[in-house]
Amino acid sequence: MMDQLQTSLCRVIFTKLNGEERDMLCTLKEGVIPKATKDPITQKKVRDLNEEVLAVWDVNKKGWRSFRVSNVVSFVCDYDRI
Repeated sequence: MMDQLQTSLCRVIFTKLNGEERDMLCTLKEGVIPKATKDPITQKKVRDLNEEVLAVWDVNKKGWRSFRVSNVVSFVCDYDRI
């Protein structure tokens, strides 16, 4: 999933923790996601990475969102849209 998200726009349908289904267009493609605003040298580690959860850029809401990999119902990438 990470490789595809870094190169294209993907439609992810997943079940939220409250049981609702969510349909999201997202990406991790450089040039689409916003540039980091903090200095990476002085930025402290805030939390451990959780490999079960992916943080992605929601292109419609223009914000960072996350989902649990185990809750994904459908994952389709459209290479022509970006």
